[in-house]
Amino acid sequence: MITDTIDLSSDESSQSDYVSSSAVTNYINKYSDGSDTGPSTSITTHYNKNPCEDPPITDKKKRGKKKENDNKKKISAAEKQELKKRQAEERRAAKNANKIYKPGECMKHMCIEMHPVLLESWFCADVQREATASGVKIKPSSSICDTSLVLWTRNVMPTLTNNDGFVQLTPSKVKCNHGLYVFAVENVEQLVISHSLSKHIKDAAELAGCKLTLVLFGVKDYFKTSGRKTSKNQRLMTEIDLEKAITDLLVSADCDTVIVNTPNELALTIVQFTKAIAEEPHKRAKRILDEQADFYMRGENKKCVPIDKDGHGLSKLWQQMIAILPLSSLETSRAICARYKTPLELYEALQSPDGVSQLASIGVSRAAVPGAKARRVGPEFARKLHALFTEDDGSLLLD
Repeated sequence: MITDTIDLSSDESSQSDYVSSSAVTNYINKYSDGSDTGPSTSITTHYNKNPCEDPPITDKKKRGKKKENDNKKKISAAEKQELKKRQAEERRAAKNANKIYKPGECMKHMCIEMHPVLLESWFCADVQREATASGVKIKPSSSICDTSLVLWTRNVMPTLTNNDGFVQLTPSKVKCNHGLYVFAVENVEQLVISHSLSKHIKDAAELAGCKLTLVLFGVKDYFKTSGRKTSKNQRLMTEIDLEKAITDLLVSADCDTVIVNTPNELALTIVQFTKAIAEEPHKRAKRILDEQADFYMRGENKKCVPIDKDGHGLSKLWQQMIAILPLSSLETSRAICARYKTPLELYEALQSPDGVSQLASIGVSRAAVPGAKARRVGPEFARKLHALFTEDDGSLLLD
């Protein structure tokens, strides 16, 4: 009997060979003739019991997968770091964008544009000084369509926008929707007499592309009486004519009129309009928020306590909360707040079985003088405070 031992595993190779059950059966049929005397084959096989399973992972593959996992972790950490940087930049950009409209900071981002002819006029001599003192920049612009116009632009952060598939940056300057039309009263004289002041301002507003306010300079000196009767003192228009023209301007052209008499008044008027235009977006957002409430929240300031952003004033607020309760007083609230510094301390004290009795035994000074007799808070007020802090029913009335 010939015994052939076949080892299907090789030590020379680092990879194992696997034989299916059909291959082993074919090998046996090849050497077996179906008799007892025939050759008998003893086969030693090393094959995978479950052919559907993947072959075992070698050390080399394990090291490769470990390196791949490490690379993925590094990429993931880098992506997280990049995401944090992007979020920090977005928060910084949003904060800087809010500064543009924040009161106190908004004036730094405003620019006054005036025609050089108007800026060099004698009645505009104080404009540069007052504007610089308020932090506003003045830009002489000869491209303005009318020499009497005063316009404003706001410096904003440019952002990326999609324009028909093309990425573009928004302008860094935004034109404001209001302007001034500065006129000396001598120049408006002929317009008042011919009843064409409203038409003139309408045309100027269309050219400027914004709503205008008329600023008249030197009205007081124009109508000032003089003892000498000369041709220079003969006025073509009267005060009644000017008032009628101003009224017609308001009704027909929806244009207000401001009268100034000195160069300093004119400069301060321009600065005041600059501040109003700079703070307008912030005030509009605040007004929209106020209109969402059923009552005017900013008008409900009776018995209110101011608190700053650092938390100063919270102790006064806690004292005021106790003082407005029934059967309470300023001395009672001071005594309770001296024992319990915060509402949380009082709430935790009232959770104990003897919390009400301890609260009732607190001494209250009758007068702010040394040696004055003290009285107690009392059990009735202590029970009301206990109900206020521990009652689950919010509709309970504290008489």
